[in-house]
Amino acid sequence: ASVPAPTAGCDFSLYFFGDYPDDAAHDKYALIMEAAEFADRQGFHALWFPERHFNSFGALFPNPSVLAAALAARTRRIRLHAGSVVLPLHHPVRVAEEWSVVDNLSHGRAGLCLASGWHATDFALAPQNFGRHREAMYEQLATVRELWSGRPVTMTAGDGKPVDLRLHPSPVQRELPLYVAVVGNPDSYRRAAAEGLGVVTNLMAQTVEQLAENIALYRRTRAEHGLDPAAGRVVVLVHTYLEEDAERARAEAYRPFVSYLRSSLSLFDQVTNSLGFAVDLENTPESDVEFLLGRAYERYCASRALIGDVHTAAGTVRALVEAGADEIACFVDFGVPKEKVLASLPVLDRLRHGGRTGRTGRTGRTGRTERRTGTSGGSGASDGSGGSGGSGGDGQAVERAAPEAPTRM
Repeated sequence: ASVPAPTAGCDFSLYFFGDYPDDAAHDKYALIMEAAEFADRQGFHALWFPERHFNSFGALFPNPSVLAAALAARTRRIRLHAGSVVLPLHHPVRVAEEWSVVDNLSHGRAGLCLASGWHATDFALAPQNFGRHREAMYEQLATVRELWSGRPVTMTAGDGKPVDLRLHPSPVQRELPLYVAVVGNPDSYRRAAAEGLGVVTNLMAQTVEQLAENIALYRRTRAEHGLDPAAGRVVVLVHTYLEEDAERARAEAYRPFVSYLRSSLSLFDQVTNSLGFAVDLENTPESDVEFLLGRAYERYCASRALIGDVHTAAGTVRALVEAGADEIACFVDFGVPKEKVLASLPVLDRLRHGGRTGRTGRTGRTGRTERRTGTSGGSGASDGSGGSGGSGGDGQAVERAAPEAPTRM
């Protein structure tokens, strides 16, 4: 059967942020490594991985720069992006240094989504920044940008004297692609646009229609600040599992997806409420919970996920492209067994080529290359979230409690 053609001009990437308990397979990184090699061979746009601490959810990602460096040696073309770097947990000079190493090892393929963080426990690494993490993130972002540009920054040395510091090694890319993690808060899109940052978002707590409104607001705000509206890059994270048979794929992904939701009460409430189902886990009989989850899952798959086959997924892709998305980051490690995930990737690749012939390299829907979106992409989770996934995630993986807490993808 012919494949629908909804994907013209939209890049496809792989995103990782799964739950990896201590009793998981010994070779914990095997899925990521093998999927990365496949995506690199086939011409996918990027690999995304978050920063996450002290929890089995996202346990493989305490430092995305280390994983990016490992993947730089195993890949040739695909971009290597942090789904979030929780900047307030780190010294910004160290962040710039680490990612400059990645940029050199990968010959200019690094990119960063910054996050402010929100888990109090994570701030055991930097307790002085908790409570002002969003402000700290943007302050430290300025330092990262200065260093990356080749300009010195003035710090205080051990002897109390000021010292000018420069970044070594010098990065390959003149501008570092930067993104900020956001979900549904319009103010977050405005701030990202004003700062000249790209955005990484998801559909866990917003519909595609709401996303379209936020993207339009983002592009209008860029124009108001004298920036090219079309040059702002929008990345949307989407749960993804495709097979030749849609019903089989949805049946296979149901239990992993539901277990994923149940791993966080705030995540569970956010997603089910967004889909129109209020489920009180503590006081609702389990049989009723399962029924409601089944209904919510059907609704989610129909409009907010790429779970099914190439034909069922085509409508969602088309809607995202029409909403203004430049890139779909396919979240593939949400609990489906490794071998099934790997077997599903060729089907995803077929969907990716539905509207194009051959590889499209790094070019997004406006024809610009990612490198040119430059230091204008940053990920700082401005929703009050903390970073898409990782230790604070609005766009990355999302773990969002009420309106001010992030959501995990």
